[in-house]
Amino acid sequence: MTFEMVVQLPVTGAFGTDEEFDLRTQLERDFNAALAAANMGESGRGETDDGRMSVYLEAVTDPDAALRIVKDVLARHKLLHRAMVLLDARCEADSDDIERRVLWPLQSVAVRVA
Repeated sequence: MTFEMVVQLPVTGAFGTDEEFDLRTQLERDFNAALAAANMGESGRGETDDGRMSVYLEAVTDPDAALRIVKDVLARHKLLHRAMVLLDARCEADSDDIERRVLWPLQSVAVRVA
């Protein structure tokens, strides 16, 4: 089973600046090189809309290992603190049914203390 990951970062305005577009294309290349080197997937299309850029990572075979690679690339660009990484998993029974969950940042769970 393969998965799709989405790396999202906020941008200026609805569609970002030219520098943010350049950053997105650089991230696409860096993610692709790092994932391909580890045989963990590849970078797909990217888009910028509604105040955020999204870089899609496709054919991800091991989400945990791919997340480590993605976090490493983001850290090298000093973007880890601003990023959100999502995992999309298709339901085997119905490929139109997609489960999306946040992998990064780690979600804290509120614990009620009586």
